[in-house]
Amino acid sequence: MDVQELWKYILAKKRKRKQLVLDIEHCSPITLRNIILDVRTSPVVLDRIAQVYSDDEYLLRDLVRCPNLSETTLAFIALTASDEIKSFISGTRVLDLVVHDETTTAATVPAAPETGQQGKGTGKKKFNVMQAVQKMTSPQKIKLGLSGGKEARGLLIRDSNKQVSAAVLENPRITDGEIEFFSKSTNLSEDIMRKIGTNSEWTKKYSVAHALVNNPKCPPGIAVGFVIKMTEKDLAMLEKSRNVSEAVRGAARRLNAMKKMGKKSS
Repeated sequence: MDVQELWKYILAKKRKRKQLVLDIEHCSPITLRNIILDVRTSPVVLDRIAQVYSDDEYLLRDLVRCPNLSETTLAFIALTASDEIKSFISGTRVLDLVVHDETTTAATVPAAPETGQQGKGTGKKKFNVMQAVQKMTSPQKIKLGLSGGKEARGLLIRDSNKQVSAAVLENPRITDGEIEFFSKSTNLSEDIMRKIGTNSEWTKKYSVAHALVNNPKCPPGIAVGFVIKMTEKDLAMLEKSRNVSEAVRGAARRLNAMKKMGKKSS
């Protein structure tokens, strides 16, 4: 066998070798730390570790120090971790974590200088968390929606991907106040309104039912079901409202008439 044939044989054998899949979920703490501290570790692997171990502050601190960590992974950590880790990020990476959204000019995590000032007086570089989130893949956003903090939920509930926005409502950290706020929002999708409206735990609260029945984005088939829960005062307002569907107005009109007839007969 000549040299050329020998190399062809060697290369063919090498291509047939199977590489073992890295099982991040079942690695030992020491192995994980070695992977994180290895400068050759791919940003994709680091992102996977951040998602799987989002509640392990020791590993998160090592990840934040890692030079290979991508901006999207750093944003994921900033929006899922505790205030202590957020402060650690600001100190270790010399960053001001800034979240921009549609309702505020600059919401910060933690407090940072106003937009346009490049860390004036702090010597810190601004890190726009929202811009980093927008670069995330759909699976990354879904994971963030399921486990992220209030800032993450506020950003992702408006995402155009239905799976991403729906994941926010599955987040165990979501509060009643957020549900009420989402129920009042007219810039959220009908799918979000339907998901809230079919949750008996949330809709047993009058404030949520009232918000949904008055929200033009709530599907009529869902909104009509809450008309019966309304007080007489709110029924009278619904009957005259032009912001709700005719189905809701009609249901309010009929219920109001029945209640008035009941009063007269008694």
